[in-house]
Amino acid sequence: MTALIEKIRQEHQSIAEEVSQLFKETHEFLSSTTADRQEKAKKQAQELHQFHQNLEQTTQEFLAEAAKERFAQAKAQAKFLHEFYQELEETTHEFLAETKKERFVQAKAQAKYLHDYYQELQEATQEFLGETAKERTEKANAQRQYLHEFRQNLSVSIFGTLIR
Repeated sequence: MTALIEKIRQEHQSIAEEVSQLFKETHEFLSSTTADRQEKAKKQAQELHQFHQNLEQTTQEFLAEAAKERFAQAKAQAKFLHEFYQELEETTHEFLAETKKERFVQAKAQAKYLHDYYQELQEATQEFLGETAKERTEKANAQRQYLHEFRQNLSVSIFGTLIR
């Protein structure tokens, strides 16, 4: 039994040594794995940090370039609009000047036409009034002569003599 106890003690010690060895190996494995993971995490953090910096720099460069392009486009568009405005203003001025000339010529022609028409109307009116006055004078003279003759005839028929 002592031999059995000794054997159990030796087995127990052998198991304890194996457990101790396993604990030591597990601890070394975990330490090594933890160190590897920490190293990988550190490396990955550095890579992510570098990626973030590169991305930020690229973004800033892109935004700066986009701003330059937009400014250049806005400048070109402003130049185009300014030239368009000047051309439109010039064309409008020319159109208005030409229209003014045409209207002046038309107004002058219309004034001449109206003046000529007025003179013709004036001449026709004077001629009409002259003829009408002449006709009325002739009619009045004829009527006066007729009335004079009628009076004389009436006087002769009523009184038997002429009354003057």
